Amino acid sequence: MQYSQPNFLTALEDGSFTFAYGISPWLFAVLVILITFGVWLTYRKTTRQLSPAWKTFFIGIRSGVLVLILFCLLRPVVTTLQVSPQETYLGVLIDDSQSMAIADLAGGQTRQEAIEELLYENGLLDNLSESFQIRSFRFDNQTQRIVGVEDLSEAGTASSIDQALSYVGDQLNGLPLGGVVLVSDGADNSDGDPLATAQEFGAKQIPVFAIGVGQEEIPQDIGIVDVSAAKTVLEGSVFNVQVAVNHQGYEGQEVELSIMDGETRVASDVVILGPAGVTRRYELEITPKRPELIVYDLNVELQSDEIIDRNNSYSFLVDNTEKEALNILYLEGHPRNEYKFIRRAVEGDSSLRLATYLQTGPEKYYRQGIESATELSGGFPEDREALFEYEALILGDIEFGFFNAEQLQMIEDFVAERGGGFLMSGMVDEEFIGTPIADILPVTLVEEGFLPSHLRGGIRRGDHPTGELFYPRLTRNGEFSPLLRLSADDAENQALWRQLPELQGTYVTGRIKPGAEVLIEHPLLQYQNQALPLLASQRYGSGRSMSLTTASTWRWQMMLPAADESHETLWRQLLRWLAVSAPERITIEFDREFYNVGDEVNVRATVLNNQYEADNDATLWMQTSNPLEEFIDAPMEWDIEEDGVYRASFIADEEGVYSLLVDVASAAGEANDSSAEKRAAFVVTPSLREYTNAELDSGLLARIAQLSGGSYFNVADADALANAIEFTPNAYSRELQIDLWDRPWLLALLVLLLCVDWISRRMKGLS
Repeated sequence: MQYSQPNFLTALEDGSFTFAYGISPWLFAVLVILITFGVWLTYRKTTRQLSPAWKTFFIGIRSGVLVLILFCLLRPVVTTLQVSPQETYLGVLIDDSQSMAIADLAGGQTRQEAIEELLYENGLLDNLSESFQIRSFRFDNQTQRIVGVEDLSEAGTASSIDQALSYVGDQLNGLPLGGVVLVSDGADNSDGDPLATAQEFGAKQIPVFAIGVGQEEIPQDIGIVDVSAAKTVLEGSVFNVQVAVNHQGYEGQEVELSIMDGETRVASDVVILGPAGVTRRYELEITPKRPELIVYDLNVELQSDEIIDRNNSYSFLVDNTEKEALNILYLEGHPRNEYKFIRRAVEGDSSLRLATYLQTGPEKYYRQGIESATELSGGFPEDREALFEYEALILGDIEFGFFNAEQLQMIEDFVAERGGGFLMSGMVDEEFIGTPIADILPVTLVEEGFLPSHLRGGIRRGDHPTGELFYPRLTRNGEFSPLLRLSADDAENQALWRQLPELQGTYVTGRIKPGAEVLIEHPLLQYQNQALPLLASQRYGSGRSMSLTTASTWRWQMMLPAADESHETLWRQLLRWLAVSAPERITIEFDREFYNVGDEVNVRATVLNNQYEADNDATLWMQTSNPLEEFIDAPMEWDIEEDGVYRASFIADEEGVYSLLVDVASAAGEANDSSAEKRAAFVVTPSLREYTNAELDSGLLARIAQLSGGSYFNVADADALANAIEFTPNAYSRELQIDLWDRPWLLALLVLLLCVDWISRRMKGLS
């Protein structure tokens, strides 16, 4: 640290010259001229004749003596500023995030241990405190004042250098801030811009002295970067878990990925790691076995020589609790085999309720799966509200004349506005051409008269081509679609599809609509150079639409062994897919799939009325239960920019499972229920961010130091920091006045001039 007491020369150079008695230097100059003129008058005539040179000499000597005496009498002073040690502040920012626990230094020393050794044990802070008032802070994604090393915890889930610098600048604003010492690995994982803040510090002449800690390259590590999995699943369903893995130093090595449910391994796979530094995604499939909230542990096999072990595991939550059954309306035109076996397929599935209306003859019908005597008593639901109580609609082999124009429009609104699912199964009456039904379907409808002769006849059996037996063919999309998964194993799934019995008969449709997807196609028949689609799907408005142009899937159930559940599995997955797209009256969404300790949780609730229109007049109250079973109640505020949307937020400060209960009291009148509630849950886990790209970023730290006018040091040579910090213009200083009249050299000069004057006058015989 460079500091010295101001002396006369530096004070004269940097300060200002004045006379203590208020005489201006200009007046003093006038007096000097008058004194010189007066002395000249006295020497104009002398008793002895002197040469001009001697006259000039004596005038100069005598004038100098008098001017010097006048100079001392007026009391000249030099005013300057003196820096005051111990009154200038120095901010010290210490990274306290989880990456500080990484033991990548010599001898297995952690980064935090190296910081403690440098600052506290080796006395760097003590050295700095001799000249500065020290203010120490810890930071991760937040910044706090600390007293000593005992306040460091290595628990922060993220690092924000930008926020930390801004916080110190605000906290010490107005104080003489001489600089900031930043101790970190530079692994900034926030959205801020620390370089911009460093530039602002430089403009204020507040230098940042950065100390980097850690290795610039971690040689041995395997880490989970990201996990993606369904948050909510239906009981018994298969879902995929995707894990992104990065590594250093293990290229080509086999490692095991596993998913644990407590002590039970539910999925595992051995994968080969790719090139170092390249993130790769791997996939595992699991089927929840317990109807409850399940916290799964995803693990990447830990290697003995890994530097970091905390990024080899991650927990995620799956909601496998028992859900209210999805309500599906099935309208069938006659008692065909397909109807009987579809109903049989879903009988044992409590997550699906199939309410069916079956025409058995003219003015005759049969209802199954109904919940009340009035449900479907008039056939098709009487109004939108009644229809919208269902999540999906299936139309079997039913004639166009069953519906009126208003009902057809209601079906389209059910899909497009309600977000319901729609399936046309089997034969489609060509009279639906030009109606909303034709709009909803993922395939175009063609009048039989426009078809080639070999494709006419619909589902007829016998010698007609469309009635011949055939093995359905999965498309590329179908092979990887979760809708058609008969087994979690790819090879087994393909084998099961090859073993399925032949189907018989297909209804001929036109081309696939833009945006639609074919999952199953006919292996032999084509229309306009396109294989006939057997199963196709598309999005339509807010809902989903599907067409199944064969009515013979019942053959799979009839001809397969009793233990084979391929038919049941397929139909359950299709119906769930159709129904789950339909929104509930109250839905809860989170802004992120997973949360880490310290994250802000933003909750979004959408409320719909009985017409499934946005409700802006509801009152919402949210109750949150944290892992410590502490309850927090808070209102949810209406989002003025989004109809029917209400929001709330809070900080997740505990690791574990959080549960939410949102209570809704509607004020929209009798059309709405007086109250309703919705539950949701999420899990808070340790963060992976601090272990992703956790190497020392010396480039960032050096750039911060440069832009602010400071210097960068590695932790190994940071002892030199104390001597490198200079007092800046922001340092505390006080005014210092130095008197000139009592300077020894000034007295000596006066005596010298008097002696020279006296001796010279004697030599020339002057009195």
